[in-house]
Amino acid sequence: MIPSQDPVTPPHDPAAPPQDPAAPRLDPVAAIVGGLVVSCQAPEGHPLRVPSVIARLAECAALGGAAAVRVNHPDDVRAVKSAVDLPVIALHKERAADRDLITPRWELVEALAAAGADVVAVEATGRGELPVDALVARVHGQLGLPVMADVATVDQGTAAWAAGADLVATTLSGYTPDSPRQEAPDLDLVAALTAAGVRTVAEGRFATPDQVRAAFAAGAYATVVGTAITDPVALTRGLAAAAPRPTGPAGAASADSSASLAGQH
Repeated sequence: MIPSQDPVTPPHDPAAPPQDPAAPRLDPVAAIVGGLVVSCQAPEGHPLRVPSVIARLAECAALGGAAAVRVNHPDDVRAVKSAVDLPVIALHKERAADRDLITPRWELVEALAAAGADVVAVEATGRGELPVDALVARVHGQLGLPVMADVATVDQGTAAWAAGADLVATTLSGYTPDSPRQEAPDLDLVAALTAAGVRTVAEGRFATPDQVRAAFAAGAYATVVGTAITDPVALTRGLAAAAPRPTGPAGAASADSSASLAGQH
């Protein structure tokens, strides 16, 4: 079941790439239904942490059939908007003591909108600068953009939906004290939110086709995959860990590993 709610259609942005005036406007919320959203992000210190490279990742996602991309930081939003025609779900991570918060302050929301965001993703766990209902109303009223509320629990998701969020994502399940710590995606949360009538985007640790299928079987409106597609460091690390001679960050086998493998073939 895919819940329905009239999405907010953003106003025309004169700085956005030109579009055929005869073509129907693409509603970013409607555009992702039943589709894959690819998260094109790289943290500080990562070799891919360059806007032009993030834009290349978005181009790859578009060629691969993504319905939209999820992008962190205004600089990356601008780069991606100039490279692809896909809707951009934009956020700005801000580091707290325990984890990154998702666009927790209004000035960050404004900067994403100015950069060309089609949808703004925000923290909806109670740790943002504004209450969720006030934030959603302000984004809709002042910026004319749809809101994706990132949550960790059923209560947070239903509250964000009641507050008017256009999409509710399970992004933060497993990263907060009030959500289950697990390596697999939280399909139970996807199913529970969908059953409550929430337009739910499955996000968080989705890495395989079977997991994507399971998300849609649980009622997801769309599914987000990031690391498993766009982080070659994490992919390499996972595969290297399966090898009998694990290597360190510099690519050289550790002394301990070499010693333990002595005499083996």
